[in-house]
Amino acid sequence: PPPLLTHPATTEIYTEDASSAASDVYKRQGLRSGGKSGNGTSDLQRGNMAPSQDVIDKVLNCIDSDELIKLTADLVKINSVWDPVAGTSEQIAADHAVRWADRQGFKVQQEDVAAGRPNVIISWHAGPGGRTLMFEGHTDVVTPGDISAWRYDPFGAEIVGRRMYGRGTNDTKGNLAAMLIAMAALKRSGVNIGGTIIGGVLCDEEDQMLGVRNFIDQGHADGISGAIICEPQDGLICTRQKGALRAQFMVRGRMSHGAMPLAGLNTAPAVASLITDLHKLETEAVERSGRDEHLGWPSFTPTVIQAPARGVPQLNVMPGEAQVLVDIRTIPGQSHHDIKSKLSALATTIETQTRGDYEKYDRMLNQDRLRDLKIAVEILTDRPCTLTERDDPLVAAADWATRKITGTEPIYAGVPGATDGTFLWALKNIPIVTMGAGDRQVAHQMDEWVNLDQLIETAKIYALAALYYLWPESNEE
Repeated sequence: PPPLLTHPATTEIYTEDASSAASDVYKRQGLRSGGKSGNGTSDLQRGNMAPSQDVIDKVLNCIDSDELIKLTADLVKINSVWDPVAGTSEQIAADHAVRWADRQGFKVQQEDVAAGRPNVIISWHAGPGGRTLMFEGHTDVVTPGDISAWRYDPFGAEIVGRRMYGRGTNDTKGNLAAMLIAMAALKRSGVNIGGTIIGGVLCDEEDQMLGVRNFIDQGHADGISGAIICEPQDGLICTRQKGALRAQFMVRGRMSHGAMPLAGLNTAPAVASLITDLHKLETEAVERSGRDEHLGWPSFTPTVIQAPARGVPQLNVMPGEAQVLVDIRTIPGQSHHDIKSKLSALATTIETQTRGDYEKYDRMLNQDRLRDLKIAVEILTDRPCTLTERDDPLVAAADWATRKITGTEPIYAGVPGATDGTFLWALKNIPIVTMGAGDRQVAHQMDEWVNLDQLIETAKIYALAALYYLWPESNEE
């Protein structure tokens, strides 16, 4: 495999050729199945291997809806925003998960990733079998922002009708609770399944994904044959995720008084050209790659345009430095390596063009000054697209479980952003499926909510997906 690189500013891990591999995977059927599809026949075609209705009922009867709602509420009431100034972190939520799992008789490990930021690894070896299934959910939540703008207490877990409101109800404490309840139901039911279930209750999904990276570094991902990423996907089965490539353009000119701009070198023309040409790169990507049926269009989005890059802006001061941050989201067929080359070329081209424009302008004014404008580009994040093939046993299990619980044809989709599953897939070749309760548009919004009926349904789907995936007759590898 290609070497792992660590970005010095963000400690973001990425593979030098990850994006190329992500592009190639769509051309090589079954690469990310890790050979786990056997002869290529879907488990759905082996009806004799599915658990009986009696077995299914035993598992479902062990799912306590009230217990699920209480566990969700208990987690939501814990402010687990990572905020060193306010003194909040994932610690209390992790401690709560540890106490709950201990009471269920699971094996539990708590490991500090950083101060106040632990991972909790909950495991249960159900019996002999070749597969290890991971459920993954995270304890951190994003800031509620201006609490006065909320109609409901963001840490109140208030129930109105069949909705629970609060930060994390949707993303993703509700689904975290659902996966834990699903694990407990399988254990309580006494049904005969083989293999191991691991519940990864991880920290820092919302920022640098330190939790999943530490989970991998500590060897906990070794041997995992499939992972269900428990995120709000509104009941969809997501077998692919967009890639993410984030870059910083730093433009350096010279500061001057706003009344005497010729005494400095303004960065604004270069910034304007960057924004225009980034849109051209997006247009080219759209024309070349088209629209992915599950992920939509590729995008090159300038998200931060800041001058001065540091310090306080003033109307009568021409900044000497500016930065442009761009959030690039990719789909199959795009090469991150090629995109990075284009970003580097863009910086060089605009630097040369802007210097040339200043030279012409200065000649017109008979002005002599140093025209040493510089543009540098730095890659902050490189996360590849992910794909789990439809014939992978994990996808078959998610499909079967969804059909059993909903009685409807599953809808397949893609995740528009990255998740902890990105690292499991890219670094450990683990097939992933992302699924869970919650409207995808509600995450990170004010008055975040989850539908309790869908949450209960999700716990049942998680339980049956694990049952099917670890069912002994289809679990000999």
